[in-house]
Amino acid sequence: MLLNQRWPWHVLFWVGYALFRFWLYYITVVYYPQIFLEYMLLSEILFVCTTYFTLWLYRHLFEKRKYLFYFLAGSFSWIIYLCSRTFFQFFYLQNEPRFIGNSFTDIFLNNITIVVVCFLFITTCKYFKDGYIRQQFEAEKKAQHLMAEVNNLKSQIAPHFLFNTLNNLYGLAVEKSDKLPALMLQLSDLLRHSLYETQKPLVAIGDEIEVMKSYSQLERVRLEDDLQLNFTNNIANDAPYQIAPLLLIVFVENAFKHAKFVQSPPVRIEIETALVGEWFSLTIRNNFNQEREQSGNGIGLSNVKRRLELLYPNGRHQLTIIKDEIYFTVYLQLQLVKSN
Repeated sequence: MLLNQRWPWHVLFWVGYALFRFWLYYITVVYYPQIFLEYMLLSEILFVCTTYFTLWLYRHLFEKRKYLFYFLAGSFSWIIYLCSRTFFQFFYLQNEPRFIGNSFTDIFLNNITIVVVCFLFITTCKYFKDGYIRQQFEAEKKAQHLMAEVNNLKSQIAPHFLFNTLNNLYGLAVEKSDKLPALMLQLSDLLRHSLYETQKPLVAIGDEIEVMKSYSQLERVRLEDDLQLNFTNNIANDAPYQIAPLLLIVFVENAFKHAKFVQSPPVRIEIETALVGEWFSLTIRNNFNQEREQSGNGIGLSNVKRRLELLYPNGRHQLTIIKDEIYFTVYLQLQLVKSN
C-alpha cells in the first residue's frame, strides 16, 4: 500500500514546506541582493538536517513513551539549529549594508517562537501520520480477517448442501426409483453453480433466484404429490442488483428439511421474493412436525446468520424467524448493491 511507504509522506511534507516558503523567497529575489537568496538556500540544509534529527528522536524517544526526554532533546536541538543558523547568517552577510546593524540577540529572540512552532508542527505531523497509517493498517487487517471468515463460511455451504441432498437421494437409490437420473442431473447443475459462481464475491440476484428454483424443482421431483409448493418471484431476471452467492439457498433447503418430517402429507412450502428499490425481501413459510423437530438451528442456518452479519452489517439486513405450532416462517430483507 502506497500510504504505508515513507517517501510519499516526505514528498508531501517538503512540497508543502516549499509552497509555504514561496512568498518569502519571492520577496527576497525581487527586493534583496542575490547573496540573501544564497544564504536562505544554504540555511535550508540546516533546517532539513534538524528536521530529520527530530524524526530520529521521535522514533527513539517519543514512540517509546519517553515524552519528557523527547521534548527536552527536541527543544535543545532546535535551539542549536537557531544558534547555528544565526551565526552562519552573521558570517555570510557580514559585509551586506542591509544586514549590518542587526544583533545576535535580536535575531535569536525574534525567531525562537517560530523555531519552537516548527518543532511542535513536525511532531504533530509525525504523530497524526503514524496514527493514520496505523488506523489504515488495522482496518485492512480487519477486512482481510473478515474476508477470510466469509470465505471459510462460504466453503462450508457447498459440502453441507451436498451432504443433505445426497441423504435425500440415498433413499431413492435404495428403492431403485426412476426419479433418480433426473434428480442427479439437477444436482449436477446446482453443484456446477456452487463450484464456479461462489468464487465471485457477488452474483446477479436473478441467478441466485434461479438456484432457489432449481433446488425447489429437484425437491418437487422427489416428493411429487406429497409437496404443495408455491414459488412466487416478483423480480425480473435482468434486475441490476447483486447478492452474495449461496446466501438464499440455505433458507430454501432448511424449509424442505423442516418439512420432510410432517406427520401426514402434503408438505406445504411457500416462497416469495420481491425487490423494492435496492431492498430485496424473501419470505419462506413451511409446515413441520414439532414432535420430530431437531434441536438447534444446524450448521446451515448458523452459517448464513454469521455471513449476513459480516456481509450486510449496520442495518443492511434484517432476519426474522417465527415458529408456531404448525408453521416455520422466515422473513429476510437485504440492501443490495447495483451491478457495475
